[in-house]
Amino acid sequence: MKKHGFFGFILTFLFACTSIVEKPENLIEQEKMVSILTDIYLHQQASYLSEINQDGLGFAKIDAQILYNHQTNSTDFQESYRYYYLHPELYNEILIDVRDNLESKLPEADRKKRIEDRNNKEKK
Repeated sequence: MKKHGFFGFILTFLFACTSIVEKPENLIEQEKMVSILTDIYLHQQASYLSEINQDGLGFAKIDAQILYNHQTNSTDFQESYRYYYLHPELYNEILIDVRDNLESKLPEADRKKRIEDRNNKEKK
């Protein structure tokens, strides 16, 4: 009897934590999310290298400018990001496309090496 109670508790807990996320009214298309996230990751990397924060520009201001450049707002971005994040198959597609975009900006030799390394890992 105790086993049934424990399994009931676990099932209740799992269903409570996996609520269905409805598609936001202003869902940003996957391609646009890829572009936005690529720009955000590029900025973050550049800021680490050049210490852009010394100019008084914070991540929030730059990220807001990136969203503005992509003609979206922070609410739509947050809701869309949450939606994609809670749909792992879609989120994974987005991240793979972001990775591919970032790799395309590398010098040819570095890009080929990264792809080769990834292919070797997938074979194992």
